[in-house]
Amino acid sequence: MFEQDRNPVGFKGFALLPLFSILAIAAYRLAPHPWNVAPVGAMFVLSGLYMGRSWQGWVLPFAAVLVSDALVYLRWDGTVFHPERLFDYAGFAMIAAMGLVAASRGWKARVASVVATPVLFYLVSNFGIWVASTSTYPHTLSGLADCYIAALPFFRGTLIGDWLFAGAGMLAIEGLPRLGARRLSAADHFA
Repeated sequence: MFEQDRNPVGFKGFALLPLFSILAIAAYRLAPHPWNVAPVGAMFVLSGLYMGRSWQGWVLPFAAVLVSDALVYLRWDGTVFHPERLFDYAGFAMIAAMGLVAASRGWKARVASVVATPVLFYLVSNFGIWVASTSTYPHTLSGLADCYIAALPFFRGTLIGDWLFAGAGMLAIEGLPRLGARRLSAADHFA
């Protein structure tokens, strides 16, 4: 199910560390945190990078975001779904697909996919806000530019959250198992 180099930490074909990362990210969204510093984009890029084409690679992050969205919205305005989030979900699918493509192309492509994650989300989600806007942003190029400009303060938090959490996730998934293997190898050498 998983290639060994794409899933460095797993058990019988199931990615334990990526799964733990996805669950931790979903739990983080429900806790108080700085505005827009959330690891949702990181969850999707890591899923694409390390969980591959498996059903878990798509279902788990979407289940995590849909459940956490419902809980956040229930607490915020008493609803469980906001239709304007469909553009966000499309952006998340694009991010996971980007991670999937980058996974087999080496470390530079994996890092580039992490760097591009918040930018892709910013472009897609704010385009959705502009499309759904009935009065705030006119459906003109000027209105679209105004929408993107108004979203810049939120973009900063998205950059921080996605880069911080995706970087930590990549370190945990790729770096820590290799570090442990090196320590084990050195211990075997001196035994």
